Amino acid sequence: MGMKAKLIILGGIVILLGFLVVIGLGDRGAVDLYHLKQERDRLHRDNVVLEEKNEERYRTVERLRKDMDFVEDIARTEHGMTREDEVVVLKKKE
Repeated sequence: MGMKAKLIILGGIVILLGFLVVIGLGDRGAVDLYHLKQERDRLHRDNVVLEEKNEERYRTVERLRKDMDFVEDIARTEHGMTREDEVVVLKKKE
C-alpha cells in the first residue's frame, strides 16, 4: 500500500472518530439523549405519584360531601370537637 493510500485511510479514520465524538458528546448527542430519557422517566414517576395523591384527595372530598360520619370523625379527632350533650373526661397524666 502506498503512502497516499495510508494517508487517505488515516484521514478517513480521523474524520470518522470526529463524527463519533460529535454524535456522542455534542448537542443533542447520545449523552444528552440519555439524560433526557432519565429526566422523562423521573417525570413520569413523579406524575404517577401525583395522580395517586390527586385521586386520594378526590375521594376525601367526595366523602366530606356525602358522608356525615366521616365529617364527624374528622371534627372529633382532628379538632377535638364534641356534641352538645357530651361530657369530656380528661385523664390526669402520671
